[in-house]
Amino acid sequence: MDSEAVPNTQAATQSEMMQGTPLLSQQIEPPSYGRLLGKQVQMKSLELNRSEFKVGRDEVCDLTLDKDNLPSSKLNRVSKLHFTIKRDLGDVTNPTYIYDYSRNGTYINARLIGPNKCMILKHEDIISIAGADLRAFVYFDLRHGVSTDIKAQELLDRYHIGKKIGCGAYGTVYLLYDTISCRPYAMKQVRKDPLNERSRPTFLNDAQRVMNEVDIMKSLNHPCVIKMHDIVDKPDSVYMVLEYMKGGDLLTRILENRYLTEKTAKLYFLQMCLAVKYLHEQGITHRDLKPDNMLLRDSDEYTLLKVTDFGLSKFVRKNSVMRTICGTSLYVAPEVLKSNGRGSYTRKVDIWSMGVVLFAMLCGSLPFSDEYGTPATEQIKRGEFKMRQSVWKTVTLPARKLVSSMLCVNSNMRPSIDKLLQSNWLRDTEVVRTAERLMKVSLAGVAASSEGMSVDPQRNTASDVENNNTGSLDPPPSKRKRL
Repeated sequence: MDSEAVPNTQAATQSEMMQGTPLLSQQIEPPSYGRLLGKQVQMKSLELNRSEFKVGRDEVCDLTLDKDNLPSSKLNRVSKLHFTIKRDLGDVTNPTYIYDYSRNGTYINARLIGPNKCMILKHEDIISIAGADLRAFVYFDLRHGVSTDIKAQELLDRYHIGKKIGCGAYGTVYLLYDTISCRPYAMKQVRKDPLNERSRPTFLNDAQRVMNEVDIMKSLNHPCVIKMHDIVDKPDSVYMVLEYMKGGDLLTRILENRYLTEKTAKLYFLQMCLAVKYLHEQGITHRDLKPDNMLLRDSDEYTLLKVTDFGLSKFVRKNSVMRTICGTSLYVAPEVLKSNGRGSYTRKVDIWSMGVVLFAMLCGSLPFSDEYGTPATEQIKRGEFKMRQSVWKTVTLPARKLVSSMLCVNSNMRPSIDKLLQSNWLRDTEVVRTAERLMKVSLAGVAASSEGMSVDPQRNTASDVENNNTGSLDPPPSKRKRL
């Protein structure tokens, strides 16, 4: 009777498994990125492991506030949906946002977020609701304490430090966000060489060079030149907070498309000319113009271009000359190579580099290369290049003539930046109007940023910033071999 009273469920289970019944796997909870603890609210700690958590009086909220955890006098000031915590789980370095949807306010460390606005939560931030005096919650960032190379507490207090988005000879670039405005920026960390370090040329990372770049960038204000927003100088590094261009650099754009259409190249080149004209008027010769140092605002084809990385620049008085050998070899002017540090050259070196950049945009290759038989440096010194790629057959004669005039060995015969802007090829009404519109939008964005206007952070997710940078960074060899 006992055997009849207790059925053999094991046999049935085995039979079902033999017939191919699928096993139901147990759902694994994603790891928590943060924790919400009650301060003046009676509650158990809330693990934050989903992309969105809602807090308010409504029963549909993930944390429902009621008389069990708040007195009635305070509960009646809480909205049905008071605030929401959101996070893009695609990358562990992404920030945690808190949105204020309440009538009576949500506060972070006694600072009002504002209706339908957001801020970024940092470790041990105090969340107050329905008035700054009701200190309801404490947020704990479970990644707090993870080691970082950034040693500037001023930056750690003001910004959320995100992922690395570039690394090169001159520094490392991080994505970071202002915790109040949620606006993204790019931060370039440039390490200073100790005085006794002789393992690498001091030309690259010595303190004088670093501060030269800082001094230059702090003084610049043009829609086609990268703007510096913040600067922190420490004994071992300088940290420069720069405007963020999520479209990546011009070199990547060329490689992704093989080459650019003539109209697109013209739009980018016009903006480049306007930037260089501004720099030359400020007494600055860039000396390292190349596609890596041209950044694009977004992924649109017709977009804003900005010149960046002034580490090799030098303030030059009207009649002065420069003697330093610098720049990237395949973009450098012949007079720089010929001088070998003993001769002199002028700001016309920038015109030559721009000619190389325009050549690359129009055909997807460089005019000078060791692959063409003789050493590239010898080709540059003699100004020997050919428009050998088949795409040149589709490029207009004015564009080809302009490239040739810029790649003239005799710098005195090379056009000035004003002559370039007066060329028939660039006097394209449609392109000029497009550039003017893009620059106006840029200026409006700068004004909004200075006023602390909040932006929608959900448009700046991890996928937006992959492979973007702000600086002269070393490209992956496999992707950038041709240029």
